[in-house]
Amino acid sequence: MSRKKEKELRAVVYLSVKGNEKTVEQKEKNQLKYIREYAKAHNIQIVKIMHRSIMGNYVVNTHFQKMVNMIGKKEVDIILASKISGIATDLEDAYRKIGKVIQLGGYIVTVDEGEMKLPIQMATTK
Repeated sequence: MSRKKEKELRAVVYLSVKGNEKTVEQKEKNQLKYIREYAKAHNIQIVKIMHRSIMGNYVVNTHFQKMVNMIGKKEVDIILASKISGIATDLEDAYRKIGKVIQLGGYIVTVDEGEMKLPIQMATTK
């Protein structure tokens, strides 16, 4: 995210932890604290928080589409998570999701890995 002047970015945060009904709430609190520290240090405003909770991949994909729609509507600039594995099931899924967000002019940023990029240049037909 090369920016000349540090513009505050708006983010939707996605919390995704491994656990059961008894442990997931505390793990999400810890993860949110970790993400908030990153956001503060990088001039990112958190405007929405979404939770995976103990739900499976179908719910993750549904949540991801909602986050993509927020980027498309310019409600947020980035999807912020602790790591890409909380959003994607495997490498192919990660590339597909990253591409979808980049195509809309947004970013996926993770605390552990940084900005998710695709080093591919496509010619536009517009």
